[in-house]
Amino acid sequence: MNIVTPIAITAEMIAAGTSVTEPAATETAWVSEGTYSLGDQRIRATTHRVYECVQAHTGRKALPENDAAYWLDKGPTQQWAPFDIYTNTAAKATTSITYVLTPGYFNAVALYGLVGTGISVKVKDAPGGAQIYSYVVPLMEDPAGWWEYLFLRPRPITKLLLTGIPIRPNAELTVTVTAAAGQQVGIGMINVGDYRSLLGEAEWGGTQYGASAEPISYSYIKTNPDGTTSIVRRTAATSMRASVIMPREFADYALSCVQEVLDVPVSWIAVNAAGYAGLNVFGLGSASLTYDSFGHATLNITVKGMI
Repeated sequence: MNIVTPIAITAEMIAAGTSVTEPAATETAWVSEGTYSLGDQRIRATTHRVYECVQAHTGRKALPENDAAYWLDKGPTQQWAPFDIYTNTAAKATTSITYVLTPGYFNAVALYGLVGTGISVKVKDAPGGAQIYSYVVPLMEDPAGWWEYLFLRPRPITKLLLTGIPIRPNAELTVTVTAAAGQQVGIGMINVGDYRSLLGEAEWGGTQYGASAEPISYSYIKTNPDGTTSIVRRTAATSMRASVIMPREFADYALSCVQEVLDVPVSWIAVNAAGYAGLNVFGLGSASLTYDSFGHATLNITVKGMI
């Protein structure tokens, strides 16, 4: 069991070459003492948030983030969508989208909410420096068999975990998602950070068979007395449960790792191997630790996935 603890991205870390601007082409900056109609949306570069007018007004000086009677916080700006705590708030574009980041030390990148047909992740030892890491693949799963290959549409890959990235103090990360001309591309989350094993340096142990991925729908579903059903589709998430066995002497270390991120959404990876994508979840984790015997312990982990 591993986690990727995210680095908090700041404006200074979003470098030249990033294709999504703030404001984006579809966004308009808020102006003090302007005239706003119901439903108008404006962004604030200071907070990197989008606000919607809920009460028409003219001439107000109060900042939208401090003026709840007139403005409703609708979410992050396009440029900052990949850096909140939700995987379904995405930066979107057509044909290609690129982020160039200088986050400092990191050894892993977890990506969620990917939309496109291909992805390129490259790392340089410094801005404009020598390339030290490259990962370029199509965002399509291999078909399960000939039927899928011949008759079904390829299944998209929507999340990736890249580890083993060489560490440099001033590394430059470039993430690019591409698609056919005019087709939509998107990135829901870029989690750049520290990839850490809950087992530390233990020589044996790991996630046990029986780990579960649990899709959760937040759609509104109502079954009427006559048997008909009303469905209003909303976002969904995936939660996870897993048990990790380990040498007893590493139990306290594993517990302390969980305690550090109890109220912090992070990437939880029960198994980093092909065929176990459901056991890679971004969310809030909790755990119970049992000291089973003198020689071993079990950490039972529950992760509530974020939408």
